[in-house]
Amino acid sequence: MDMPDEAWEREAPHLREILLFLSVHLGRAPGVLWPEYDNPAFGVDDGDDTIDTEEGDGAEDADDAGAGSAAGDVCPAQVDRFTAELASLTGLSVWLDRVETAGAAPGVGVDAAWTRQPGGREHLLIHQVAGAVTWQLTGTGDSGRPESFQCRLLPGELLYVPAGWSRRRVGVPQARYVVICLASKGD
Repeated sequence: MDMPDEAWEREAPHLREILLFLSVHLGRAPGVLWPEYDNPAFGVDDGDDTIDTEEGDGAEDADDAGAGSAAGDVCPAQVDRFTAELASLTGLSVWLDRVETAGAAPGVGVDAAWTRQPGGREHLLIHQVAGAVTWQLTGTGDSGRPESFQCRLLPGELLYVPAGWSRRRVGVPQARYVVICLASKGD
């Protein structure tokens, strides 16, 4: 995943951080990014326990591309821009898979079942938006042997889950995160 120097200089700092992070982890092993720069697509709740868990009505102003979103919210126009820019810079297919709030639906939250992407070909970037979630991962490492990984994501942090790895979350009620899928074009 090579990036031309001119593209490197003009891209937003949060994209540079993610690209460097992916250059180390993509296709290799899980990892956590503690970014220095906020992603404007995702409003980050910095610790206030009261967050709005209702989905937006989609009426955000798409022209307001430079403004972030409120704490715990996801700005659709910014997510579209982020996924398009990341796809362009990595050469991968990139899309928003889902926005989830732990404990908002039956069966979601504490001790959720082990899950895996259908087909196991997509890599995941999980962006913690509000609350905290402990993630447990299991899969086959570079050595070809089974491995496991566990971490606790706080707002603003990202978790990379390699393709084919299973995951389980243990979240507090109202913890919110965004799942972005990455795959080779044509998968």
